Amino acid sequence: MRYVDRMNKISRRTRFLILLGGFGASVLVWGTEVLRYTGSWVLMMWLLFPDMWSSKLPADKTKDMLGLLSREGDLLRVGMEAVSLDIVRKVALSEYDERYGYIQFPYTSKFSSDYLFPIEQMPQVREWFATHAPELEIIR
Repeated sequence: MRYVDRMNKISRRTRFLILLGGFGASVLVWGTEVLRYTGSWVLMMWLLFPDMWSSKLPADKTKDMLGLLSREGDLLRVGMEAVSLDIVRKVALSEYDERYGYIQFPYTSKFSSDYLFPIEQMPQVREWFATHAPELEIIR
């Protein structure tokens, strides 16, 4: 089992109280001198809350993926973000699990988010890309 999963079994409130208790005990023992060692407290926060420090953003869930997709000339718009089709070139579109489909733009960092959407919309999303953006390659 991964460390993050083990830490997530402990409630956030308990982890926060552990951090606060450790800080309070350190101040009682060493006084305000402990404030000089902020690096150790950052390390403790990282150990107690590893899920907050991950660099991977979770995918956004949407109920209507087709409502987010549009094409405006040479731009592909997904939600509020628009990127030139020359930059995008490939779209990862597959099943995430039995309830959700997943769309990702793996070869560009211009889109800040990936999307989860109801799996029932998968055929319509594939058809939308085939109709409105046939130059994009759909990968799994």
